[in-house]
Amino acid sequence: MQRPCVLLICLLMITTTLAGCIDDKGRIDGGGIVIDDGDDSGNQTNTNNSTTEEFVGSVIFETPGEAVHTGVSVPFIYYEDSIFYLYMCNGTEGHHYSTSTDGLNYTSPQKTGIGGCGLNFVKLNDGTYRLYSTTKVTLENGTQSINSTSAVFTNLTDFAPTNRVDDDGTNAQSTGEPCNDFMGTPSVVRLNESDDSVRLYFSCSEPSHMAGFTSATDGINFADSDGILLNQAIDIEVHDIGDGYRVFYTLMNPDVHPELTPFHPQEIMTAVSDDGLNWVVEGMVANVSTVAEGMGVEIDVLADPSAIQLDDGSWRIFFGSASEKTDDHGGIYSLRWTP
Repeated sequence: MQRPCVLLICLLMITTTLAGCIDDKGRIDGGGIVIDDGDDSGNQTNTNNSTTEEFVGSVIFETPGEAVHTGVSVPFIYYEDSIFYLYMCNGTEGHHYSTSTDGLNYTSPQKTGIGGCGLNFVKLNDGTYRLYSTTKVTLENGTQSINSTSAVFTNLTDFAPTNRVDDDGTNAQSTGEPCNDFMGTPSVVRLNESDDSVRLYFSCSEPSHMAGFTSATDGINFADSDGILLNQAIDIEVHDIGDGYRVFYTLMNPDVHPELTPFHPQEIMTAVSDDGLNWVVEGMVANVSTVAEGMGVEIDVLADPSAIQLDDGSWRIFFGSASEKTDDHGGIYSLRWTP
């Protein structure tokens, strides 16, 4: 990845210097200004997962007042060969992508050849990619359910069925516990370098929680679910960080926001794990108040966080400003978070 410019290095040094002088309510925007996140007396605790809404780390808004793209949602960021690939849902126009060499300025969105929005993929040892997505199915009893399907492709800008190496068909299924016929956007991590085994994570059931499914060595055949791994976690994205795993997600806590109907996520959270199964919540990365103040824009939804770790250990997190199911798709924005 490209090295930060001298100005950004200085900014990060200032951020680091101030970190010991700022309490948990402090936030630093792109200009080094401390933003008060307000009263934290409403912090909630989930006794099953030690869920906390206290802030953790520091945030820099690199492009205040600017969206990465408008009129789109559900971002997924991927990096390879010095190119950032940003995938997104473009309403009725289907799935799109755009690219960048600096991670901040992106080309105009172009079609990927598929219509769905919720997807994730991993690169395999032979240089191909396995794409995981979800699809609605009708069960024998006439009820609707959602299954995970996968396919192998080679072109990072063309996922069309005619451009695939192979279609694997259905793998993980949402019938029964713990998903009860609902799966959200998948997140996938490889488990071994020597084979194609993966673990799939989904927002499961209603209300939604994070559940996991572990595959066989082929990455296609899955056993029963690993169960609910993180309560109230939706829009999840899991990353292998070498000595463990980190997940970014939004919080399904309508009891805290009773005025929002239907419920829309208001916080970006993060948790860590040694094994990918047992998770400890670190806290909140940002909420709508800190993002609105830091970005200088009106925003009341933080949805579908997708992140990439940069050379200095910080994370650039992309997120949608509207729910996928709303008519107004808002836009995709980004922030930079240092643990």
